[in-house]
Amino acid sequence: MSIKSEALRYLGHSGQSIPEDQMQLVDAVIEETIAVAEPKTVHRIFSIERRDDSIYIPAEIDLNTKDIKHLLAQSRDVMLIGATLGLSIDRKLRYYSKTDATRMIIMDAVASALIEDVCDTLQASLPFEHYTFRFSPGYGDVPLTMQKDLLRVLEAGKRIGLSLTSSLLMVPQKSITGIVGIGEKDMQLKRSCDGCKLMDHCEYRKKGTVCYKITS
Repeated sequence: MSIKSEALRYLGHSGQSIPEDQMQLVDAVIEETIAVAEPKTVHRIFSIERRDDSIYIPAEIDLNTKDIKHLLAQSRDVMLIGATLGLSIDRKLRYYSKTDATRMIIMDAVASALIEDVCDTLQASLPFEHYTFRFSPGYGDVPLTMQKDLLRVLEAGKRIGLSLTSSLLMVPQKSITGIVGIGEKDMQLKRSCDGCKLMDHCEYRKKGTVCYKITS
């Protein structure tokens, strides 16, 4: 999907007609967001070792949760990834929150779509064909505290300026981390809302959509 279609989905669009002036505003915000963003990524790839019912990689991070083990069940390697759009997007969102709420809401959705596209572009640039979906801390049974381990292993602060607040929020705001399995064949894994801690209160589900990119 394009950044535009993903941003519209985040905004709750589900195929209904959009007035031309509103679509022009969306297009303008997409152009502005791309111009302002300073995307950076960092990744590391590790071979997976399996012993008994556990998985191990040569890094100081424990990946042995039920959901991660399911994610990596058919994977040969695992990629840890971090990505950010930079502080410039945060500043622009704060500015529009005070001056133009509509533009801020649209830019927030566009930036969410753009950071996913940045990660997709990174994965497409690597010499691998078969990936699982990206699995992030806070989803399923993976605690948000794992963000600390991911950022440490990736040296994300030094390499892309990505850090955490004391409440485990990422800075810059429009940033993501993820765990991705790499295999030798299609692993037939589909992402769902099952097990998400926010499912009962999810604003995306109230709009009839989801927070992640839908793939065929």
